Amino acid sequence: MMNNLRQRRLPARGGRVAGAVASIVAIVAVLGLAGCATAPADVAETRLGFPSPDSGPGRPVLEKAAQRHIDDGWQALRRSDPTAARTSAAQAGANAASQLLDLQASIVGGKQPLDHLEALTQTAPEYAAAWLTLSVAAEGADDEALALRAAERGAALWPEKRWLERAQSLRRRWVDERIEAATTLLAEDDPQASLTTLKPVLALDPDNREAVLLQARSLIAIDSLDTAEAVLAGLPRDRDVVLLSGSIAESRGDAGAAIRIYSSLPNDPEATLLAIALAEEEEDWQTAMELFSSLPDDHPEKASGLRTAKLRWRVSVMPDYVREALSTSDMNRSDLAVVIVSFAPVVETLPSKQVPLLSDIVDMPSQREIITAARLGLIDIDRLEHRFQPLRQVTVGEVRSAITVLGHLLEIPAPLWCDESTNEPCVSITPPIAGDQVADVVIGMVSEEVR
Repeated sequence: MMNNLRQRRLPARGGRVAGAVASIVAIVAVLGLAGCATAPADVAETRLGFPSPDSGPGRPVLEKAAQRHIDDGWQALRRSDPTAARTSAAQAGANAASQLLDLQASIVGGKQPLDHLEALTQTAPEYAAAWLTLSVAAEGADDEALALRAAERGAALWPEKRWLERAQSLRRRWVDERIEAATTLLAEDDPQASLTTLKPVLALDPDNREAVLLQARSLIAIDSLDTAEAVLAGLPRDRDVVLLSGSIAESRGDAGAAIRIYSSLPNDPEATLLAIALAEEEEDWQTAMELFSSLPDDHPEKASGLRTAKLRWRVSVMPDYVREALSTSDMNRSDLAVVIVSFAPVVETLPSKQVPLLSDIVDMPSQREIITAARLGLIDIDRLEHRFQPLRQVTVGEVRSAITVLGHLLEIPAPLWCDESTNEPCVSITPPIAGDQVADVVIGMVSEEVR
């Protein structure tokens, strides 16, 4: 039988080249099974989860005898025989590979020698196999932080697919998936559960920006504002941090501080709109106007928002009778005069014809606006009886006429009024006619004049 074996190992008589190739193939096969200086066998590595001590970057240079003992010990580990592996490690002499083999035998035997493995990575910091073995042991001991750190260090030293994928898998499982779960919990209005889910993530990766921001949002949601502020203090003051700082100020009821914080992002429409919303709540229309003006011209909320802010600002500084005219849901002729003149005050400086003394507006607070509207022909009067009829409900025709005349006076186009045949964008005035509806049209026209 031995003769038969010897005959199988002999090269074919066809030539020396074929014999040399056969010899090289046999050597590579032996080295692969032994997990020697090139790379350990796929089956062994997959089953054990860590590489052979005599493989990968940073492995120690061994004499042939020591290398043979390490290879024997590795094969013993593949057979789940830690006792034989320890014997081989002892026979290999004192070196980093024999030390690692002995520690790997402990892992296969059910122990997790973290302290000794960490010490080995300190004395041999470039030894990739030691780091990768430490990661496996730490995972077995439920030390996620050490397992992840060691896996990522090992993969950095030995960027082979299997080790890169292991490090990525641990990070995905222990960091990314937990952040996703915490995000969902916060969206479901359970910030306390979100914080609980984030706790191991921050223990693993305390500088993880996404996790820290999510932690701050969750703390704000449970009104733990000082803690949220302290958490954010460790991050660069970028856009996300500024927005959360503004949210903290809002939660404290300090609208002024929140507006200043949001406004510190001048080229950020979202932040500007947050500041505008607060300014409107505080009825700070001057600030609201300035903020609306800072929005890009093509922003969909700029034009209408700025008109509204201007309306509210003018209302805030106007007499009571003007505010009453604006708030009415069914305008009379006096209200119409007040709204047009109040929101297009330039008309008071325009030349006009004289009007007779109107007997029915004497002592009315709106007398000045009525006279201005009458002398400019914005609203018709009864010249025979010298009456204005200030308390009569205004008609749609009177409103349209007054606004059209205003356009001629200001030398700007009047609005296109809606009717059944109009297909273009138009302005609709229907009874009952509200004061703020007319004011909005007037403010829009005056804005066009200024532009």
